[in-house]
Amino acid sequence: MKSTLLASLLFVTLAAEPLAPVAVWEGAPPAETLKLKPGSDPKGTINPKTLGRTEVFTPEFVPWPAAKPNSPIVIICPGGGYGGLAEQHEGVTVAERLNALGCAAVVLKYRVPRRDPEKPWMVPVMDERKTVEIVRARAAEWNGNPAKVGILGFSAGGNLAARVAYSPAEEGAARPNFAVLVYPAYLFVKDEPASTLRDGLDGVIPMPGSGKPVPAFFAHSADDKYPAEGSMALAAKLKSLGGTAEVHVWAKGGHGWGATDRCEAAKRWTDLLGVWMKEVSILTP
Repeated sequence: MKSTLLASLLFVTLAAEPLAPVAVWEGAPPAETLKLKPGSDPKGTINPKTLGRTEVFTPEFVPWPAAKPNSPIVIICPGGGYGGLAEQHEGVTVAERLNALGCAAVVLKYRVPRRDPEKPWMVPVMDERKTVEIVRARAAEWNGNPAKVGILGFSAGGNLAARVAYSPAEEGAARPNFAVLVYPAYLFVKDEPASTLRDGLDGVIPMPGSGKPVPAFFAHSADDKYPAEGSMALAAKLKSLGGTAEVHVWAKGGHGWGATDRCEAAKRWTDLLGVWMKEVSILTP
């Protein structure tokens, strides 16, 4: 009876409830090129079958506070090809798992669909950098540590996370303290194993002399249509620039498994993430 009561109390402690959404921008978001359809919700439209979100014109994020003060706080970027947001299995359930690890989390609903067909990341990067600024400034409200702000992205959201963490940017641009990239897409020039990382001002590689890259954790499947070689190549590049990276590649799993029980990768990656976070002193053992 006593052990059951303790287990129940632990569950209540770990199972935090999300708070009210927080707007990313005060007033109209910058660099908007699309027009909202009459009668549409600027916060987005939900697909009743997939529960994915699209047509986001007013970006916002939902905080999931940690159980204890001064915890790492992770900004979650769902994937969706920069056309939508898979905010359930690559957002809500991820926040629940991060809470269970001892982290605070926020699920970001950045602007989709693509504003620029050639450079679809441009507007989402603005939304993400502003979110990093807000989360760092208000981390304590959600039991987060402003010195331990991470970014976690899936697929296109992984591409977004990589760009905010590592891509060339103006001096003083907001960056996270660590990055978690789960089957990140579009790292390579072409989506094939023999390709090379995108570089230059529109690439995912830090500029020489820009300082030590923040630590990174990668999770990928070898049979993903967006090659795992992209994750391995970026990890190697970060290491060559003085950074550290841990890479996990499962033989099977495909793409888009998120925080589900669809495959071994989906079941295990967050446990491995927790171990890594302790090893690099982001989480307290």
